[in-house]
Amino acid sequence: MAAMSFRIAVQEHAGRLSAADQRLIRELLGKPTEAAFLSASELATRGGVHQATATRLAKKLGYRGYPQLRAELQEELLDSIGPGERVRRRLAHSAGDSLLAAMVADEVAALVELPTQVSQAQLDTAARLVSAAERVFLFGHGHATALVDLLSRRLRRSGHAALSLVGSARDLAEQAALLSERDVVLAFALHRPPPGLRAVLHHAAHAGAPTVMVTDAGGPLLRPQPTVLLAARRGAESEFQSLTVPMAICNALVLTMARLNPESVSALDRLTGLIDTFESEEERISDR
Repeated sequence: MAAMSFRIAVQEHAGRLSAADQRLIRELLGKPTEAAFLSASELATRGGVHQATATRLAKKLGYRGYPQLRAELQEELLDSIGPGERVRRRLAHSAGDSLLAAMVADEVAALVELPTQVSQAQLDTAARLVSAAERVFLFGHGHATALVDLLSRRLRRSGHAALSLVGSARDLAEQAALLSERDVVLAFALHRPPPGLRAVLHHAAHAGAPTVMVTDAGGPLLRPQPTVLLAARRGAESEFQSLTVPMAICNALVLTMARLNPESVSALDRLTGLIDTFESEEERISDR
């Protein structure tokens, strides 16, 4: 069922809807930007009903459950809000205030919330998978390619073989052809599932390679689900968002790997020595 048919479904099933159902529908239709990202319990609290009412409502309207209803509403909402509109909403949100101060406050709030969404146990599991892998395949699209570049460099500096999965469908297929059960895929999905993500996840599953996903609010709805999901909100979904939160997750992952495997720190020492050797050689050649 498409999100755009939600109103039609409500009309078609109007005779079956209870007073509690109607309170939830008013929340979903009256505040779509907020309501599309609420959990069943959060929506029920706003509507003043029992949590089970949200699940029953979704099934009455033809959805498998509340998560599918919410996923469809989110997809429709995000499709209707382009980059320009997100920037306009961010500016309106900060009207009359210092943009820098407002942005810092929002970033700090998102970072403070991060440990409540991604646990150290999850980072430990992801770090073990990445550390044990023969190669780390990093997937990203759009702005997330900056995170791919950052993490790729940090992994190589710590002695890990890191390969990038970026580009067109043909490029992704050629790069992913090397994937085996000895490898791991570390993917980024921000705002919405990027082109190629599902194909990469399916291929990884077929190859027997574990997957680690760094994502935001929509992460739990991704299919197929990754082996480890590191999902954290980056602020208001309908406004301009930065890479601060996923970058913090990347840095925490690298540091967790170092704590679990001190040899990766020794690799940094060896790299420092190698850099000194290369620089000395360049100076020797230039002095000739």
